[in-house]
Formats: sequence, C-alpha cells, structure tokens
Amino acid sequence: MKRYFGWKANLVVFVLLIVFVGSYFFRQNQQASRELEMYSRNHSEILAAVVDLTIRNRLLSQSALEETVAGSLEKSARFIHYLNSIESFLSFELTAYAAESGLAGVRIVEGGNTPSGVSGPEAWQSDKGCEESAGLKRIEDEKLYLYTFIPDENGSDPSLSGCVLVGLSSREIDVILDKLSVERLIDILEDLHDVAYVRFLSDDQNVDQQLLDSQVIQKIQNENIRETVVTLGEWRLVVAFKMDRFGKRRIQMQREFLVFICFLVIFGGLSSWWLYWVQRQRLQQAREFEREMARQHEDAALGRAAATITHELRNPLNAIGMGLQRMQIETEDLDPVHHKLLASMRNAVARTNTIISRLNQYIHPFAISSQAVNIASLLRQGVTLYQEQSRKQQIKVELDCEQDLLVPGDRVLLEQLFENLLKNSVEAQPNGGFIRIVMKRLAKSCCVEIENGGFTLSPEESRLLFEPYFTRKSKGTGLGLVISKKIVLAHKGKLEWEGDFVGKRIKILIMLPLEIS
Repeated sequence: MKRYFGWKANLVVFVLLIVFVGSYFFRQNQQASRELEMYSRNHSEILAAVVDLTIRNRLLSQSALEETVAGSLEKSARFIHYLNSIESFLSFELTAYAAESGLAGVRIVEGGNTPSGVSGPEAWQSDKGCEESAGLKRIEDEKLYLYTFIPDENGSDPSLSGCVLVGLSSREIDVILDKLSVERLIDILEDLHDVAYVRFLSDDQNVDQQLLDSQVIQKIQNENIRETVVTLGEWRLVVAFKMDRFGKRRIQMQREFLVFICFLVIFGGLSSWWLYWVQRQRLQQAREFEREMARQHEDAALGRAAATITHELRNPLNAIGMGLQRMQIETEDLDPVHHKLLASMRNAVARTNTIISRLNQYIHPFAISSQAVNIASLLRQGVTLYQEQSRKQQIKVELDCEQDLLVPGDRVLLEQLFENLLKNSVEAQPNGGFIRIVMKRLAKSCCVEIENGGFTLSPEESRLLFEPYFTRKSKGTGLGLVISKKIVLAHKGKLEWEGDFVGKRIKILIMLPLEIS
C-alpha cells in the first residue's frame, strides 16, 4: 500500500517551524536591543567628547579673554597714572576719558595716612581702596572687570603709595562666553534628533547605581527613552535618547511576527486537516476495497456452491415435489392428518426451491431486457396484491402517484423489486401500522418513497440492513433487500434509506432514470 505523508508529521513540522520562527524573532529582537545599546553608548560617548571639548574651549577662551582684558586695562591704568603725575585729573576729565576709551569708570586713589581719590564718573567705586596686589578682578554682581594698578608694587603698603582702578563692563565678553557655554551646548544637543535631554550630575548627587552601570529604559512623559551615563572628571553626563523609532520598528516586527505565526497556524491546521481527511478517505477506500474483494471472493465461492446445490438438489427436489403431489392426488385412503403432512412437505420443498432461486439471483448478474415500464402501474399492482393481507393486519396503505412515469428496464425485475419492498413492509407490522407510497418526478429521475412503521432495529443492527444473510425473520433468507438493491443498481438507479429510531419508522427511497422521449 502506498504510504502518504501523515497529518501528524505535517503538524509536527509546522510546530517546529513556529518554534524556529519564534526563536529567530527573539534572537533578532535581542540583537536589535544590543545594537541599540551600542548605538546609545557610542553616541553618548561622542556627545560627552563634544561637551568635554566645549568645556575646555570655554575655559581656554575665558582665560585668553581675561588676559587680553587685563593687558588692555593695565595699559590704560599706566597711561592714566602717567598723565595724573603730570597734572592731576578732575572728576569730569576722568569721566570723559572713560567714555572715550570705552571704560566703565576710572578711580585714582592717592596714598597717605588718609587715602582719598577722584572718580570718573563721579563716586564710581568710591568705596574701593587699593588692594594689596595688583591684577584683574571680576565683580559678578556689577558685571564688571576691575583692574588695580599699583605704581609702586615694591612698597610695603600699597594704600600709602596710591593706585589706579580701571573698570570694564563684562557684558559683551559674557555674551561671547555664553555662546561657548555648556548650557548653550546642551540646549543645542537637546534639539538634535532622537535626543530627549542631556544633564550633568555631580558625585554628591544621588544616582541610581543601575543607571551608572548600564543602560536603563524608563518611562518619562509617556515616551520610551534610554539613558546613558558617561563620566567626565567629577561630573557625570546623562544622555537620554528617544526610542520612538526603535519602538515603532519593534512593534512592526511584532506585528509581522504575529501575522506570520497566524498564517503558519492557519495553514498548518488546514493542511493537517486536509491530510487527515485524505488519509481517512484513502483508508476508507482501502477498507471498502478490501470488503469488496472479500465479498467478491465470498460471492465466487458461493457461486460455485450455488451451482453445485442447484445441480445436485434441484432435480431431486423436483422429483420429491412431484411424488408428494401424486401421493396427494392418487392416494384416497389417507386420513386428514397425513394429507396435512404431505402439504407441509410440499411447502418445505417449495421454500427450498425459493431459497435456491434467490441464491442464484444474488450470485449471477441480471440480464436486463430494456422496455418502457410504467412504475405507477407496478405500484398499484403491488398494493392490490397485498391489499387483503394488509386489511387483516390492520395496516393502512396510502398510494400517491402524480402521473404515469415510464422507466426503461426489465418489468419482471422491477415488479419483483416493489413486491419485495411491499412484502417487507407488511411483514414488519403484524399488529397494524401504515404504509405510505409516494411517486414523483425529480428532474430526469423517477423517485419512489416507501415509508412504513415497525422499524425495530438498533443503530448498530441497521448498518447491516443491506448486507447479505442479515435477517430477523424466522423463515427469511436475508437476501430480499440485497437483491432489491442489486435490481436498482442494474437499472443504473440509486436506493437509499432513512431510519427514525425513535418513531420506529423507515423510509426507502428509490431513484430510477426516466425513459428519454
């Protein structure tokens, strides 16, 4: 027998395929997460390098600017000291000089036990005296660079020798430094694509150790972000990247995975079901073929036995029957008991002949003589034949024939068909019942429905209804329905049945092709 791919093996293959696809998707998801982590770390380190470079540049720029400011203010202070040594400045002269030189103000402090001085503008830094050392000083509150020039730096007390204070506004320099500030850089970085925020944390601030050791995904303002910490000296730079694109891609991958898995499940289930159905069908066909082969083998053996029985028994049975008939006719001195015994013996011989005839009908194929047969006439004839017996058994017979329908076939065999079915219907209801016969035309077929009561078979027994030698009658051969079905098939028709096990009814449906006019 040819082997077919089993549905169980197919189902196992699809289960393994689903497991493989799930593992592959999980591995791809893990790889994408690792690549994202590497991307976050690399970009964070790049941003940290940019921030570190910016801090260094700002410090260098600030130092260079302050050195330039200090040099310029020192020159101005020396020049003012020189001019003042020639002729002392008045307040308005210092004010004019400061305005012309772009200075915030000038104050000349004269040495002595009670230092005094002149300022321009008037009262500018009037509370300031000479510092112990010369140099540049930044006053944050006033946004001012203040340079102290001490003419006699080698003196023991600068307050006694006097000094020159020169001031320059730091606003313009602050603007330049602000452009180079880390805060401005962070604002620029936060405007970059996929960057959520950038923050600085000092060592004394409470930072999650897990965040310091690795990347952590958090929910902030309903956005998925990934924070990366990079150490910059005593500070830690926290860079947070938006995960929108990665999240969308992951959702897309999940949807594709679910769609593919659903496709595999549906296709695998349908293909396994189809293979299971095909396997069942082929198994059923194989069983039917085996049953048919067994039946043909049995029929062949039975045919040989029937031929032997017919040859060996029919002639003796005919002789016995004729002898019994002569004894009944020619013997005058027999009492009634012996006459009854002879009649019973003749009936037994006739019944044996009937069994042999039916056996021959079952074994040998029918030779159909095609002629137009009126089915309605055969049904009326059968009802008339069993009318008296039906009346005695209180069986109500209903016959409904719409019209006379002609069927091409053998009249004798079709007459035997309907007589067998009507006989079974009557014998199944010894205590009364009904027989309903309906004949109608369906397309190109003649449909005859014979329904009757008295159906007492169980569902298990009903499966053997059209099997040979199955009968529940004490004097039955079990070949009546089998021969009836064989007659229908010989006329290229169909015979079906429907059983009502609760209502104890059975309906026989016979479909015969109509004669083409």
